[in-house]
Amino acid sequence: MKTLLIAAALTAAAAPVSSSFDAGAAVPLPPAVTAVHLHAAPAAPVAAAEPAGRAVVDRTVQIQGRELSLSLVRSGSAGMAVLSVPEHSAVNSLPDIAEADFRGLVVRASGCRLEGDIREVASSRGTIAISTGLDCSGAES
Repeated sequence: MKTLLIAAALTAAAAPVSSSFDAGAAVPLPPAVTAVHLHAAPAAPVAAAEPAGRAVVDRTVQIQGRELSLSLVRSGSAGMAVLSVPEHSAVNSLPDIAEADFRGLVVRASGCRLEGDIREVASSRGTIAISTGLDCSGAES
C-alpha cells in the first residue's frame, strides 16, 4: 500500500517512476573496493635529471606580503629568471614591483648579473610574470 502511495505521488508530480521501484527490486551493491600498495620507483639522481652545467631552481619568495614563484634556469654561464604568480594564488596578478627590487631579488637568489631587458608578461588581469636574462660567467658553479 505504501509503495502505491509513493508511486501515485511521483506520478502526480510528473516525475518518472522506475519499473524496478514498482516491482520492489533491490538495487545491487557496488563492487567491493580493494586496495593495492604500489611501490614507488627509486628516485633518479639529480645529476642524471639535468645535463651537466644545467640547473633549474624553483623558489617561493615573499614580496609585499605575497608568496610568489621565482624560477631560475641556468645552462652553463647563461640563464633566465622568471617571477610569476603561483598556481594556488587567490590573486592572479603580480603586485607592483620596482625594477630595483626585482633586480636585487634576482641577483641575491641567483648570484648572477642581469643581462638584457626586464620583460613583463601582461594579460587582461594584469602582470602575471616578469623575466630577465642572466649572465653567470663570473658566478660560482
